[in-house]
Amino acid sequence: MKHWALKTIFVTSVIGLSLSGCYFGPPSEYRYYVLDYVPDSSALHTDKEPWPASVLVRNFPIGEAYLRSEMVYRTSSQEICYRPLDRWAVRPDHVVSDMVRKHLFAARVFRSVQSQYEENKPEYELKGRVVSLEEDVYGTLRSAHLGLRLDLVRMSDNTVLWGRDFDETKEIPSDDRLLVVSALSGLLESSMDTAIVAMNAVMKREALTR
Repeated sequence: MKHWALKTIFVTSVIGLSLSGCYFGPPSEYRYYVLDYVPDSSALHTDKEPWPASVLVRNFPIGEAYLRSEMVYRTSSQEICYRPLDRWAVRPDHVVSDMVRKHLFAARVFRSVQSQYEENKPEYELKGRVVSLEEDVYGTLRSAHLGLRLDLVRMSDNTVLWGRDFDETKEIPSDDRLLVVSALSGLLESSMDTAIVAMNAVMKREALTR
């Protein structure tokens, strides 16, 4: 009976150790990445006072093909492939939305940037949709590809004041996922720089009509 009990304890301990592999097992082969950049304040006109209005930026929807942790690459327009070892550390739709909010906050176009409804209803909403977030591999050519739709909406009458489709690519010199993520971050930054200029112009027009 004692022998059986000791054997049970040993087997249970082995199972427990195997399940806690992040502490005792071999290192994971997965590599995790996240979009990130620091908005260039010199290009954002942050010396001016923000417009006295708030903007809502909810998490953007993303195509189902991209709504997974594995990074996406294409070998043609008809084929979508996944890299099982190269993964997003944060849901791709969430990290894009987070970076857009970070950029808007740094640009100081609006008095406040909200991720959800708060006590005071925001006057505007920046709606977005992530169309593509991938690496294109066509023969020997590699490039990062970001597709993004943005619309600035006045919430009082649901009027779209500005909107644009961004479909941006940047060539990657080698088979390196870190270069892909860095390029995607840069594409998002340049797209948001363009959007900031456009939204600032919209807010100037809005101020004249008040």
